[in-house]
Amino acid sequence: MIKVCAHRGVCADSVENTLEAFRAAITQKADSIELDVWLTKDNQLAVHHDKVCEGIDLEGSYFANLPDFIPSLNDVIITCSAMPLNVELKTSADTQIERLAIKAVEINSELNLIDTGAKILISSFDISVLQNIRKLSQEVRIGYLTAHTNWDASGLFKVIDDNDFQAVHPHYSLVTKEFMLTAKGNDLEVNVWTVNDREIAITLISLGVDSIITDDVKGIKSVIDSYSY
Repeated sequence: MIKVCAHRGVCADSVENTLEAFRAAITQKADSIELDVWLTKDNQLAVHHDKVCEGIDLEGSYFANLPDFIPSLNDVIITCSAMPLNVELKTSADTQIERLAIKAVEINSELNLIDTGAKILISSFDISVLQNIRKLSQEVRIGYLTAHTNWDASGLFKVIDDNDFQAVHPHYSLVTKEFMLTAKGNDLEVNVWTVNDREIAITLISLGVDSIITDDVKGIKSVIDSYSY
């Protein structure tokens, strides 16, 4: 069965990337949650989409000085218990890539040690941070985010294979029968973003994607439940 991933939680009645949005995703029985993180000055992973929030640069600030509604990744892990998380690492020209990679590996190792049942899939558009993570650890599950329209010419799957990533996260518009054949031929998980339209979801289900990242958990779950495989 195709999985449903809540994009930044469920945000109909809650601010995205907050504990309330993540609790709503659990209530609506999402299979996993997608969220965004930035590395703060004091080495915390702050959950927020944009680099700047209420005039504060997340990367240049201490976590304690951020707005109260911004949780840490540790807060999310505790709140969501065993819920699988798709953690997108956000980067900018200011990001210390090696430090971010080390922190991502530490979080993954801590989860394995305490054995909460929670599973993390690390993703990013930034190939350099993913490559740094892979150099540090073979255990971390990694997904490469992409929106390149000409994925074949860009050598997307060679990059993924060369770096031993486990998943590809394409924009839904890139996913074709050829794309899926190549991905599955490379034993890759395919998690598509961001799908809220019923007809697009049906097309992706028929192509055999592994999960659909969506703002509409209830709606996409109903499409999947009613689909005739």
